[in-house]
Amino acid sequence: MEAGRYPVRITATDLRGEILDRQTLEVEILNARLPKQKLIHTKWFHTDCLANYYREEAFSERHWQIIEAFIQTAVRRGINMILTPIHTPPLDTQVGGERLTTQLVDVFVNGGKYSFGFDKLIRWIEICKRAGVEYYEMAHLFTQWGALYTPKIMATVDRTYKRIFGWDVSATSDEYKAFVAEYLPALREVLRREGIEQNTYFHISDEPSREQFDSYKAAKEVVEKDLEGYQMMDALSDYEFYEKGLVSQPVCAVNHIQPFLEKRPEKLWGYYCTGQYVDVTNRFIVQPGYRTRILGTQMYKYQLDGFLHWGYNFYNAEHSIFPIDPYRCTDAAGAFPSGDPFLVYPGADKEPEESLRIMLMDEAMSDLCAMNYLEELAGRDVVMKCIEPEGGEKVEFESYPRSIAYLVEMRKRVNREIEKRVK
Repeated sequence: MEAGRYPVRITATDLRGEILDRQTLEVEILNARLPKQKLIHTKWFHTDCLANYYREEAFSERHWQIIEAFIQTAVRRGINMILTPIHTPPLDTQVGGERLTTQLVDVFVNGGKYSFGFDKLIRWIEICKRAGVEYYEMAHLFTQWGALYTPKIMATVDRTYKRIFGWDVSATSDEYKAFVAEYLPALREVLRREGIEQNTYFHISDEPSREQFDSYKAAKEVVEKDLEGYQMMDALSDYEFYEKGLVSQPVCAVNHIQPFLEKRPEKLWGYYCTGQYVDVTNRFIVQPGYRTRILGTQMYKYQLDGFLHWGYNFYNAEHSIFPIDPYRCTDAAGAFPSGDPFLVYPGADKEPEESLRIMLMDEAMSDLCAMNYLEELAGRDVVMKCIEPEGGEKVEFESYPRSIAYLVEMRKRVNREIEKRVK
């Protein structure tokens, strides 16, 4: 739209069509366009949950259409990185259990030798490119909670389709070492040909604890050589994993981030999930909107490189023991705070329905883009004065202005400063 002031007329009617109220608001469009989002932002995409909910065969034509619709909505709301199931992601799965197979890379074993098919992965990448996805994170290469075992990997072995890796195979087994030594180089070649290798990230294992340091280290050594030159990241809270060189890009819980800020890695991400429920930002249904939207301001002030959350569309009970209906169950069958498992609902027309939470996240990303734009125009000091005006409240991770009024007025200050410089 052209810059200027525009009336927006709102009419409320009842079910019979009778008018209950009319109001006219004025919206001002500034003579500026927000720049592209710099922050890498991922909410884990659960392909199996879409197949389960809609009762579609994994990677059937209808499933592909649903996947594309959900990816498009994610990108429109500021999510620019997509979890890519090269094999079924070993996330939130009961020890010894399985999630529905959603494996993009076909594996064949003939005479003890491996070969691979990448047609589904290439189609996935094409869908992501059409939607505007910029970054790709590959499914974790080892199980959650310590990287002790291998992910579920299916293969056609001498014409029989079966599972060849999983909870029953050690992460450091000779069999898995031999597999990844062929799997990862073949995968890398596809990423190179598709032009996304510079924007692809790999994971070892999600949320390792200090007690799991040795098993995480041993798992990383299995794949380290074959992933040389690639960016690697994992969610964690213990600084030692970065300090001793195991994780080059730590993704730190926002309530444990202070040590990372004091001795800052070259690249630092933030995340929250179920454990970040006291004081810090989060996106639970019970929380007020300002507590979700403040994230963008915090990301700007502390200049974080990325933000991760585990649930864009997780429609399972905890550990994926059984699927749930997210319209009736918003807490993974009582396991997590409501709103934590997903940001979008599976609409009746096989299109995603947006929650208020994803809209608040979009506003947070919009705030961040506006701050970055103002910094380009006027410098960081001007932006910080908009965020923390003289005599006003400070923005930190555990302490910040607790009102939507602060965010509205802060954004007005940023917009006014932009307006001064673009007329």
